[in-house]
Amino acid sequence: MRSLIFKDRSKLSPYYIPAVLPHREKQIQLLGSIYMKMLDDIDGAYPVYTQIVGSVGTGKTCTTLRFGRMLTEEAERRGIRLEHVYMNCKVDGSTRFVLFGNLVKKVAPELSTRSLSGEEMLHRLVEYLKDRRKYVFISFDEIDYFVQRNPKERIIYSLTRIPEIHPSEPCPIIGEIFISRSLQWRELLEPSERSTLGLGIIEFPKYKADQIGDILEQRVEEAFQPGVVGDDVITLISDITASPAVDGDVRVGLDLLYFSGNLAENLGASRVLPDHVRKVFSETNPTITMEDIISLDENCKLILLALVRSLQATGSAYIGLRELRESYGVVCEEFGVKPIETFEEHLQDLVYRGIVDMKSLMELGISGASLIDLERVLNGLTERLRHGLES
Repeated sequence: MRSLIFKDRSKLSPYYIPAVLPHREKQIQLLGSIYMKMLDDIDGAYPVYTQIVGSVGTGKTCTTLRFGRMLTEEAERRGIRLEHVYMNCKVDGSTRFVLFGNLVKKVAPELSTRSLSGEEMLHRLVEYLKDRRKYVFISFDEIDYFVQRNPKERIIYSLTRIPEIHPSEPCPIIGEIFISRSLQWRELLEPSERSTLGLGIIEFPKYKADQIGDILEQRVEEAFQPGVVGDDVITLISDITASPAVDGDVRVGLDLLYFSGNLAENLGASRVLPDHVRKVFSETNPTITMEDIISLDENCKLILLALVRSLQATGSAYIGLRELRESYGVVCEEFGVKPIETFEEHLQDLVYRGIVDMKSLMELGISGASLIDLERVLNGLTERLRHGLES
């Protein structure tokens, strides 16, 4: 049945990359000035390392993926076999071995094996690319998360020393981008790692209200039926997103658009109204988006659901670890899943991601929920978790 509200919901997905990215032209131009020129002499290319820095929801990932597509399309026009490989360190690499293994799997599945060390996998990958005259350009998103979680694994040293596999020769890995929320993760690196990483930094400032409005207007045109979302709704969501409570995270703005449209549809409305937006915003936690939840593995989702339910049952902003374990057992039984032995490791992962607030073993809560109405936050988060588990 044709929706009266939505034309294409997927255009509001955190994984959709628009053809045009408003207010990120400068960053794309900078990336182009660094990497596009390499195509003029790809056989003589040496790797260039770039750091992309900006707070959540500033378009870092979208811009990187969009530029990666532009670079590979230009390479294809010139008859160059170049692939952009995107690695999300929250999804693709809990450890050095797993991250490098997934990198090899994405570039050359036939090389994938568990019998090699991380270093050996990189060596074999370089030889594979050289033999086939193929080139890759790699992006490592959430690199700060990986380094914080695995400070002794020293992956930056390995990744930036790849050219030394064949000293004085051009490298088939022409560049690497490291995406982070700030530069603080560099403090965990050894001096040799910081040295090879270099100072090539591209900053992504927070979006202002009018810029957010431009982004939302573009998505509305692609995602909604004509005339369903008015300027008043776009202005309201833009102002909310630019407010201190959300701090310019455009992902929250897209979530508000999606769930407001969903609410309007469920209520049988013919248009999305400001009241729909206000209701959705009052029941959500702006620090946790659908993108955050979808990127979690099933175990983390179940632990988070157990935490939410326990907080709802107690009416408190915090519960203890013992209570959470008991609630987690109940949730696992409900979903027919066996409780994992690595419960505390998964809980710590939620803390590293900034989703769970852990003050002590007796104080576990939802990040930011203690500052606003707990019940409304938890109700909204339960809805998002339900959608995430269905996904």
